[in-house]
Amino acid sequence: MDVIVLVGGKGTRLSSVVNNLPKPLAPIGRQPFFDLVLHKLRQSFGESLHLILATGHLHHCFEQYALANQHHAKISLSQELHPLGTGGAIRQAMQLSTREQVLVLNGDSYFDIDYLAFTQQTSDQQAISLAAAYVQDISRFGALAIDQDTSLVTEFLEKGKQGAGYINAGVYLINKARFLADTVSAPFSFELYLAELAATKTLYSRCYKAVFIDIGTPEDYQKAQSMLKHLTEFDGVRWSGSD
Repeated sequence: MDVIVLVGGKGTRLSSVVNNLPKPLAPIGRQPFFDLVLHKLRQSFGESLHLILATGHLHHCFEQYALANQHHAKISLSQELHPLGTGGAIRQAMQLSTREQVLVLNGDSYFDIDYLAFTQQTSDQQAISLAAAYVQDISRFGALAIDQDTSLVTEFLEKGKQGAGYINAGVYLINKARFLADTVSAPFSFELYLAELAATKTLYSRCYKAVFIDIGTPEDYQKAQSMLKHLTEFDGVRWSGSD
């Protein structure tokens, strides 16, 4: 499986807590947060995992990470040399993929699902299917309106509303050929593209009640320290290129 991970953001909201590191490499305990994401992907895909890091800000940090962790997975880098938007970054990274279906993740989120099962339960005929996470408070994220009969996402609801519901977990299975045919080689927002698909009733979802956390704010980063610290030892071995 080819897995594109978006890691190029500047992480301005987290900069007051984590300096000189991109968000995905912020420490949880004594390990980079991204170690947890990589380990989760290895559990799902094993030796077949090909990780494509869509980098931008602090690209050199991911060069070092890739070099240190090549024995855990095949890692390629797609560097954004000028602003491409999230959609453009995905499109560029796809040039390094040889698969018909590509899994795409946000590098600053941890979602405790079986990624292999997600890819196997999604039809090849669907242009994009996203994974939806059930959370107790949708106010920071904005919720998804989902037709329970068809699993179609019908609307992205604005942030600020209170209560529990399903949110976009930033996990997508994308039909590469259809995505490249539907988009142009120019900067664009992947989020706006998803909203257009929802409006035309062509965006599918799979819903999960599983641990989900992103580290985009200082508050959630601190929450991740306690929620995820038990995951920072894998089979009794600490690793980030050092085992």
